[in-house]
Amino acid sequence: MSFYQDKTTTEEQAYYDRMITMMGSLSNLFSTSKKPFLHYRVTENLFCKCLKAENLSRSDITADAKKGNIGIGIKTWVDSNIQKIAEFDASRPDYEGKSDEEIVRIIADLRNDRIAFTERTNGLSEMIYHCTIRDAGVIKIAECPLEPVDVGNIHDIRRGVGRSRNTISFTDGLNDYQFSVPKSTLYKNFSSIQIIKELPVKIIPDPFDVLEDKFYGDASFVIAQSTPVDEPKENTVYLPLYSYTKARGKEVMPASGLNIRFAKGRPRSPYEVYIPVRSAFNKLHRDFFPPSDVPFDLLLPNGKHISAKICQQNDKALMSNPNEALGHWLIDDVLKVSPSTVITYEMLEKYGIDSVEIEKIADGKYKINFAKIGSYEDFMDSEDEDEPDEITL
Repeated sequence: MSFYQDKTTTEEQAYYDRMITMMGSLSNLFSTSKKPFLHYRVTENLFCKCLKAENLSRSDITADAKKGNIGIGIKTWVDSNIQKIAEFDASRPDYEGKSDEEIVRIIADLRNDRIAFTERTNGLSEMIYHCTIRDAGVIKIAECPLEPVDVGNIHDIRRGVGRSRNTISFTDGLNDYQFSVPKSTLYKNFSSIQIIKELPVKIIPDPFDVLEDKFYGDASFVIAQSTPVDEPKENTVYLPLYSYTKARGKEVMPASGLNIRFAKGRPRSPYEVYIPVRSAFNKLHRDFFPPSDVPFDLLLPNGKHISAKICQQNDKALMSNPNEALGHWLIDDVLKVSPSTVITYEMLEKYGIDSVEIEKIADGKYKINFAKIGSYEDFMDSEDEDEPDEITL
């Protein structure tokens, strides 16, 4: 199946082709190479804009976009067809000191877990890679399946030589892979990928002149140079799925947050959970959400809507109503564990996530997705205060 050929209209394809060659023509803004330059973020954004797909790239999961029930990994490169597809730095303790065969099987299992996690979380039934390969004067559009490693058929495990000594190569009969041990990075060989279309690109010798003429020479294109403009309101925030103390570091508390169903004091549903909202967050961003106990619509990555609210003492919890709705999604659909299982930080690390990204779509309407490890700290620009959120609800 070709996503580009079978799941998009000819109008969408023409728009995408036009926009991506236009960006390639501006290559001399960044490079003097005869091969077009495309930044990977530009490629992701153009793909979603032109082909009407949902952009998942900020969530740092295996898919960068989705359309319907298809997940798409978007890649662009020049020269080498051996390209990075996943990083496992947080899982380094799991494979350090192991034999090459053990390392490969651990990494293969982690790769497959992340693919399955992405499919469950976003309601996907199929995944593909959509790639733009840049060569002198041309951009090639190519696609291939994004499939799990066939663990039962892994063979030809070998170390490189010389400078490649730290790289382990292997195949599963479907794809060839390389794992860089020092970088904790898995690479895939895309040499056999199907080329769908080749787009000629004429690189503009001096794109600065073109942009200057557009910005300042076109009377219909006005830039307000002196009129003050209000800063746009923040429409995306991050919340942690863990608690943090200097003594224990990051952890999912055993009887609060994602594990509040194990707290004492009253009978609880086996699916009762909440997402912690730190006091440090509330000091800076409390007005992002409606007032306490006022419900809002929360769109899940799988397309389902649930009712949610900020509640409890000092507004320290994001919960759904009924509370089981959020719990069924997290426990059954995403983590795929029994409700009697205590969720740990290590479970989150396995999938490369420890936060959620929440986007405000409109008043009373929000969208949630998972975010990579460290997203909450990056958003808050520092470690949170020493504040375990062990509260009784």
